Amino acid sequence: MKLAIDLHSHSGYAGGVGQIELADVSKTMNLKGIQVFGTGDCLLPARSNELKNILTETAEGLFSLPNDENKFLLQTEVILSTKLNGYKNKTVAHHVILFPDFSSIEKMQKLMQKWKMKNTIGRPFIVSNSQKELQDQLFEIAEIDKNIEIFPAHVVTPEGIFGSKNNLSEIKEFYGDFLPNIRVIETGLSADPKMLEKIPEFQNLTMISNSDCHSAALNRIGREFTIIDVEDVSYQNIIHALRNNKIDFTAEFNPQEGRFFHTGHRADRVGHEEAIIFINDIPSDLKCPICKKKMNLGVNERCKQLSDEKIVPLQRNFKHLIPLIEVVAAGLNIKNPNSKTVLAAFDKIMQNFQSEISLWQDENLEKKLSLVAKDDVIKKIISVQKDEFSFDPAGFDGNYGVLKF
Repeated sequence: MKLAIDLHSHSGYAGGVGQIELADVSKTMNLKGIQVFGTGDCLLPARSNELKNILTETAEGLFSLPNDENKFLLQTEVILSTKLNGYKNKTVAHHVILFPDFSSIEKMQKLMQKWKMKNTIGRPFIVSNSQKELQDQLFEIAEIDKNIEIFPAHVVTPEGIFGSKNNLSEIKEFYGDFLPNIRVIETGLSADPKMLEKIPEFQNLTMISNSDCHSAALNRIGREFTIIDVEDVSYQNIIHALRNNKIDFTAEFNPQEGRFFHTGHRADRVGHEEAIIFINDIPSDLKCPICKKKMNLGVNERCKQLSDEKIVPLQRNFKHLIPLIEVVAAGLNIKNPNSKTVLAAFDKIMQNFQSEISLWQDENLEKKLSLVAKDDVIKKIISVQKDEFSFDPAGFDGNYGVLKF
């Protein structure tokens, strides 16, 4: 069976957002067609206690709210930080960890105490002073349960394992002997499988996409997702699919929409009156010619640095999509996708479709839309289905790309 999963999210404990109720998340999952969703921040004691109180195990390793069929998988993001020989600064890389049960989380929390690591924020730091120490920490986590899965998040964004801030040439430098246990990578919002497929380090790894969302909004949950092949719905079957590359397809941002696609500086930075974006001729020292501060190398350029054109890549099935609510807003020429007018138009459209995922796959999409949507909205939805859209300017320095049809 095909299963739609989105396994990287955050709760209100991650900062920057208010409290996010799982009941609201579940409602959005229904509309989007996401069947299994990562809880976010499950390692934080306050969050894990909350999840214990409101969730019940309804399938092996998966949890649900009362009277709800949607499944939640216990998940957190962590930041691994270590000092590598030959590198001036510490190497810092974001990772996702998936847990099969609350017992595994409790054992991981005890490891954090043993290592004297703070566990007071939704996305905790796990710090080490050498590659060997980091390697030992990762093995200790993996030994808690054979079904715990650790994978690098948004691999080529500046704070990803292969991002420009780290500037690693091989990921074995970071993982050491733990490297065979890295079987999955998350593409991130600023890259897609096409950009990553010729990077030698990623050749035999499963590529998945997740929303990395901090909200239950329709344009956040499932903005990227993965469809996997499983025999039935269980944690172990999900892990088996990820480890064995049983990916039907991934739904990706057009990478140009991602916030770190190009190299540049925003207009609101100190010393700037206007933005500056480099598509070609990027300064070799990455110094901004306006404010003289260092820029982060864009994901597009970083992928080019790492790629080997001689590689014959694996065939990976993916599609660029935009959250339907944002497409509807564009068709109505309304900036706020969560306005009442846009939501009403979205709800009317969804009366004709089982979910947003099923809408994008519908062979009779235009005919069905003609019964429930305005012409300009229909045109833009069909344009997205046909991948006839772009972003100008593309994303850079934390700004999302600007959608153009």
